[in-house]
Amino acid sequence: MSNKKYTEVGTDIAEVKKQNAQSGPTFNEIKEIAANNEFDPTANGNMVDPDTPKKYTWTGTDIEEVKRLNAESGPSYNQIFEMLDREQSNFE
Repeated sequence: MSNKKYTEVGTDIAEVKKQNAQSGPTFNEIKEIAANNEFDPTANGNMVDPDTPKKYTWTGTDIEEVKRLNAESGPSYNQIFEMLDREQSNFE
């Protein structure tokens, strides 16, 4: 008797795992690559430089611009929470 494991419909599980391992990056690996790199739309979807952090999200949002606008918008949630905590301490 063979040591191969099969699904109910006869699929060789070990063979499927072997083929998956040889098929390239997984969906999650591709998502991570896309999330961490900038792509040049004129370069047929190729990364500009895999070692350069991305400037835009996949929807085209400028990350540095969002950071700048957030910094200019006033105190952060944590800063407000700390201020409220200090105020509360003054009343006790």
